This record gives sequence, structure tokens and C-alpha cells, in this order.
Amino acid sequence: MEPLEFARLYLQPYKEKGAEIVPQYCPFCHGGSHRDKYSFALNIEKKTYNCKRGSCGAQGHFTQLCREFGVQTMEYTPPKKTYKKPEKQPKPLHDAAMKYMFLRGISQETAEVYRIGTDENGNLMFPYFADTGEHVFNKYRYPRKLEKGDRKAWREADTMPALFGMNLCDTSKPLTIFEGEFDALAGHEAGIPNCVSVPSGAEDFTWLDTCWEFVQRFENIYLFGDNDAPGVQMIRRLAAKLSDKKIFVVAHKCKDANELLYREGPEVVRAAWEAAKEIPVAGLLNLAEVAPLDVENMESVNTSISPLNKMIGGFYYGDVTTWTGKRGEGKSTLLSLLMLDAIEDGKKVCAYSGELRADRFQYWTDLQAAGKDSIQEYYDYAKDRQTYYVPKDTRSKIHEWYNGKYWLYDNAISQTDEEITILKAFEMAARRYDCRVFLVDNLMTADYGKMSDSDFYRQQSRFVGQLVSFANKHNVHVHLVAHPRKTRGPLENDDISGSGDITNRVANVITLSKNTKAEIAFDLSLEVTKNRWEGNCGTVGLNYCKISHRIYVPNVGDIVRYGWTDQPDRFIEVDPSGDMPW
Repeated sequence: MEPLEFARLYLQPYKEKGAEIVPQYCPFCHGGSHRDKYSFALNIEKKTYNCKRGSCGAQGHFTQLCREFGVQTMEYTPPKKTYKKPEKQPKPLHDAAMKYMFLRGISQETAEVYRIGTDENGNLMFPYFADTGEHVFNKYRYPRKLEKGDRKAWREADTMPALFGMNLCDTSKPLTIFEGEFDALAGHEAGIPNCVSVPSGAEDFTWLDTCWEFVQRFENIYLFGDNDAPGVQMIRRLAAKLSDKKIFVVAHKCKDANELLYREGPEVVRAAWEAAKEIPVAGLLNLAEVAPLDVENMESVNTSISPLNKMIGGFYYGDVTTWTGKRGEGKSTLLSLLMLDAIEDGKKVCAYSGELRADRFQYWTDLQAAGKDSIQEYYDYAKDRQTYYVPKDTRSKIHEWYNGKYWLYDNAISQTDEEITILKAFEMAARRYDCRVFLVDNLMTADYGKMSDSDFYRQQSRFVGQLVSFANKHNVHVHLVAHPRKTRGPLENDDISGSGDITNRVANVITLSKNTKAEIAFDLSLEVTKNRWEGNCGTVGLNYCKISHRIYVPNVGDIVRYGWTDQPDRFIEVDPSGDMPW
């Protein structure tokens, strides 16, 4: 691992000054009690580091720094994925295709710069090239106004996502990111430098991983999005993921940049870009400019427990939910299932488990994903017990289903101040891998270092506060397990271990307990004792399957079939570029 890669993973946010990487806070002393900034420096050329704070004075070679962070065993980067080469090369634009380009205000010169062509059926082909010039991706659409039932756009499967036009960029000028290819072409027509577009619509951030190094070369980044809910959300999320950059947001009155070009001309497109406003200093908001809350379209994550969804409206992004209950009552089991529910809901997830080794965590997850009907059993005569397992073929399908969608913090690297390492890993999971749901299981198992009981509880409270800030910053949901102090009698919010303000900081508090009364026809009781947004509290009865470890609503039954049983589509649907005369 090289210093720049290390800094990207563990020293965010940071500045580059000549040959030095200067993070906001020293990774050893964290700025001390006064939170001193920019006292630590890592020299890229000499590969040495030091902190100028006298009470810290940490210094040494880069290899020592790597050992401090346990880099030898960490697995933050995924196995190197192999992408297919594009199957087709663009053919020259025929007259009908060029006429369509003209209709949208795009000149032949611009089409040639971006090397736009057609396929053998006459469809428009947008070739994507890496910054090295390698052809990596093709996207297609019809060269006409779309009709009802038409596929809006499509791409070749399993090719590498990239930014359209990134091979044309000059890193000495700002980068401008649009939502669609025609929008990037409109920007180029208007004389805007470095116009690129995302490959598969506003909600797909897979390109950020493959283009991360490219994007990091730009200091100033302009976001020229669509004027609809997905476009606004794309800008918000990109701004958070690229928070170490100077981000400028372009405001305009049309649906997208191509419509602005069509209706108003290139001068107005350029003027809108030049009038872009920089996102203000972190921590300061002009309240009058805050986008009103769209209550009807608040994003949330649904679960397979429909009564819970109805009661609290799902788990809203930007929130933290605290789960409590006596040990062994099923909290980890239910939350493991909710992570699979989130993946089925189209979200990527990331978990920290302080109690289970990675292979055991995976075994438990695979049983739940498989379901009782896909699990086999064998009798272990040596131990005189029945054992359940997921057959190899089924397990392979399950792993393929959640590959790249389920990330697990490596608890084998446990060290003092582990909560800082967990948060840094979560930051990268949100920014680079676009994870939207997170799990901390549990608050007690993170290593906070040696300290008194009072300091320990204060540190736990601080960690919860950092999780709340993290959820807000990245618009994600965090599930947090916290055990109660007492073990007898009914539990209340103030019974949670640690500082009493933990439950005050979070949006939801949910208690899970086993049913001990034979006359009650369910195994577990889920009780919502705090619900900040809806205000609805109540109890849901649940049953448990000891074979699959699934938890489900009794009158509904265990009917969940996760996506590993489905056949993948050959083509991936993407968002339209616009709804204009073309």
C-alpha cells in the first residue's frame, strides 16, 4: 500500500502540501483535548511521519504507521473485479442519427469529439473510455423520440462503469459532472471544460469506485444535475462523497442541461455554469436556502416485518436506531436478517460485529438468506447433535447475489480507540461503495482503551454522537445494538448501558425479548419504545425458525425469497435523458 492510498482510507479529510499529506487530525492523538488541527504530516517521498504536538510527538516510518492500523490483514478493497471488454465498436453516424443529434442541439463536431456512433441496428452508441484512452463501456439508445414501451437506454452487461468523456479531460481545469450523455454534450457545446456524465442514471454510483483516482485529481468539481428528485439527490450524495473537494452546484430552470441548450441556447448554459454557487463552509447553512423536507418521499429502508414498517414508516435515512434487550434474546439474529432485507430492497450494507468472526458471521448470514427449504442437515454422531448447512451450489448463488453489496468490518484488527477505525471504515463504505445501511453490533464490544467506568460511558456516548453525525452526513441508516444495565423486569430506555443520553441521541429505540408464557402464540416480542418521526410506539409478535434463524410475523409466515433465486437481466435499465420533442 502506498501513502496516498493509505491516506484515502484512514486519514480523511486531508490536504496535500507539496510532498506531504496533512490530515485534519493526527491519527494518534486526534488533536488532543483542544482538537488541534493539521499537526500531523506524512511525507510521500521519504515515507516518514510525525506529529508536531509536543504531548504526542508520534513519528516513524510509513511501514510502522501501516502496522499501527493493521493494514496487513485489512480487506477494505474488494477482490479485483474482471470486466468484459465492449463487444462492439461504434460505426459512423448515419444521416438519421446525425439529424437526431442536431434536433437536440448537438453539432457534428461535438459528436466526433466524443466519438459517438451507431451499432449495426442504427441505434446511437455512446462509447466510454477510461482516462488512459482504453475503450471500456458502451451505452445505447434509439435515435428518435421514445415511444411507450421503449427501453429508455441500455448498456452492455459486465463492462467497467466509467464517466462518459473522462478521456478528454484536462486536470488543470474544473471537472463538471452531468447526469446524462446529452447533458454532457450540451455542456461541451456551451464551452464548459471537462464535461462528463455518469453511466447509469442518478442512483448508480458504481462508477465512483472505478473512477476514484481520476476524480481525486481535480480540486474544483461542478455538479450540473437534473431538476427532479433523483437529480437533486444525486448532487447531495456526490457532494458528501467528495467533501474534501470544492464543490459547485449549477442552478438552472429546465429539466436538464440538454433542455436548457435546446430552449435557451449555449450562452445560457454557460452562464448557468459560471453562476454556480460553491457549497458553503462545512457546518454553516443558510436556512432560507435549505430544500424543504419532502415528507411524502422521505427515503427509508423497508423490512420483511410489515407491521414494523407500518408503525415507524421504515428506517429513515439520516437516523440511528438503538436496539436493546437482554443477552441472547435475538437482537443480532434479527438485525442480520434486516441487513439482508436491505439488500433485497436494493441497498448496499456494511456491518461491524464485535462477537462473531468473519467466517461465522457469513455462515449465519447464508443460513438466513437460504431459508429453511434450501438448507440441508446432517447428524454429527461425535457430538450427538443435528447440524444445518447451506449446500455449496446454493451458497455460491447467495454469495454472487450479495457480492459487492455486503461489507463487513474486519474485527481481527481490533485495537485501542477502535471506534475511530470503525468510523473510518464506515466512511469509506459510504463514500466509495455507496453503502446505505450500517450495523454496529454492539456498543460494548468496541475497544475504547483503558479508562475509568465514567470515562468509558462518556466515550460510548461520544461514539453514538459520531454515528448520528455520520448517518446525517451520508444520508444513511445506522442500527446500533446496546445492552441494558439490568437483567430483570421490563426494560425502559434509561436502562440501556452507558451514559443516559444515548437514547436521547437516536431516532428509534427498539427492545427485543423472548416470550416465556406458553399461552402466547409467538416466540419473540419486538417493542418500539421511541419513534422520533412518527411518534408511533407499540409491540409486534414474532416467530423464530431454528433451522434458518429467520424471524418473521406469525400470521404471514416465513415467505421471503431473496434475489439470489432470480435470473439476472442481460441489460441494465437506466434513466432517460429527457422528455422533449426528440
